[in-house]
Amino acid sequence: MDFGLLLHLLLRKTGLRQSEMAPLVGLGAPDLSRLLSGSRRLTHIDKIAALAEALGIPDELWPLRRPGAARLPGIPTEPPEAWESAPDIGRRIGIAHTSNTSSDALDLFSAEVQYVVDHYESDGAHGQLRLAERAVRLRHTLQDLLAGQQPPSHRARLFALAARTSALLGYMAVNRGQHTTADAYSDEAIAFARDIEDVATTMWACGTKSLNAYYEGDLARAASCAIAGIDLAPEHPQAIRLLANGLARALGKRGDRAGAERAVGRAEELSDRHGMPTGLTPCISLEPYGLARTLANAATVHVALGNTAAVLDYAGLIGEQILTGESAWSQALVQLDVATAQTTGSQADIEHAMLLGRQVLEAHTEGPLILSVVQRAQDLHRIAAPWRDLPAVRDYRDALEQWAGTPRVRRLATSATMHRPALTSAKDITHGHSGAASPLVPARSTRRP
Repeated sequence: MDFGLLLHLLLRKTGLRQSEMAPLVGLGAPDLSRLLSGSRRLTHIDKIAALAEALGIPDELWPLRRPGAARLPGIPTEPPEAWESAPDIGRRIGIAHTSNTSSDALDLFSAEVQYVVDHYESDGAHGQLRLAERAVRLRHTLQDLLAGQQPPSHRARLFALAARTSALLGYMAVNRGQHTTADAYSDEAIAFARDIEDVATTMWACGTKSLNAYYEGDLARAASCAIAGIDLAPEHPQAIRLLANGLARALGKRGDRAGAERAVGRAEELSDRHGMPTGLTPCISLEPYGLARTLANAATVHVALGNTAAVLDYAGLIGEQILTGESAWSQALVQLDVATAQTTGSQADIEHAMLLGRQVLEAHTEGPLILSVVQRAQDLHRIAAPWRDLPAVRDYRDALEQWAGTPRVRRLATSATMHRPALTSAKDITHGHSGAASPLVPARSTRRP
C-alpha cells in the first residue's frame, strides 16, 4: 500500500498542515515529510500496523493481518479451483450437441412415414399388414433413439416422427377393427405431439379416436373426441376432417339433422377459406382433408339422415375426382352410400341399389380391404330387408354371403363393431370410413363450381 499517496489525499481532503497531521498519525514531522515526498517507504510491520490503526483502516480492507487483530468477515477470496477451465467448458458444449442420430437419418425416417401413407391403399392383398409391421419397426427404432441423447433440434424431430408414426398405426388399427389398440396408439400420438406443441398431429389423432368410437357405436364419445380436437384450433385446416369425418357423422347417426348440417357447412367453409385441393387425398394422409374427401363424408352424413337427394348431389360433385383417383376403397364406400340412399324415399330404386352393391363385392374379391367396406356392405343388406323377396335383393344376399365367407372378410366381420341388430331404416345405419363418389353416379348438383 502506498501510504505516501494516501497521506497526500488526506491532507488535500482535510486541509490540515503537515505539522498538524504528524501527531495525529503517530509520526514525527521528518518521517511524515519523507513519506509524502516518496523518499521513504514503510517496511516494518509494526510501524505499518500503527499507521493503519491511526488512519482507521478497517480490518477487512487491510492486506495483512495486524499483530493481535482478529480477521473480520470481509470480501471472500476465490480459490482458483472455484472456476472451470476453458477445456472443461468446451467438452461440455461438445457433449450437449452429441446425438445418437443425424439430420440425414431423421430425413430417412420421415420418408418411411410417407412411404406408409403412399402405399397404404395399393400395396397388394397383404399390404396393410406389411405396412403395419414396417410402421411398428419404425416406431420401435424411434423409441430406442429417444432413450439416448440428442440436441433439442434432433429430439423435437424424433418426438414429431414418433407422434406421426403412432397416429398412422392408430388409423391402421381402426381399419382392422382393433379398437383398443387404435385408442392406445392415438393416445400415444397425442401425448408426444402435445409435448412439442404439434397441433396438427394432435388434432389428426383426435379425429382417429372419434372414428374409432364411431365404429364401436359410441356416438357420444365420437362427437366428444371430434369436439376436443376442433377446440384446439377451430380455424386450423385439420378441423375440416374433425368436422366432416367426426362430428357431422356422429350427429347425423344420432338424428341431429341441424347439428350435422352445421358441421358439414363449417367443413366446406374451412375448405374454401384454406383453398384445399379438389382431388382425393389418401385416406391415411396426415395432411388436411382435400375437398373431394370432405364432400364424400358429407354424402355419408346425409345417408344417415335419409336424404337421398343430397347423397346423390354430393356423389355427383366428386365423380370426376374418383374416376381419376386411385382409391378403390373410397369408390366402394360412396358407391355403397349411394346404394343405401336409393333404398329410401318416394323414388327408391331397389334393383339399382342391389346392382351397385354387387359391383362393390365383385371389385373387392381380392386385394386389401378395410372394415368400413365390409360394414357398409352388410348395412346395405340389412336395410334392404323389407324387400327380401325381390330377386335383386336375394341375389345381393347370396353374393354377400359368399363374399363374407372368405377368410379375409370374415376376420373383419367378426370385429365387435359388426355385431349389431338388424337395421330397418337409413337412419339406423352405422357408417365408418370416409369415402369418395362412385363413377356410376352422374353429377346432379351445382352446389359448388
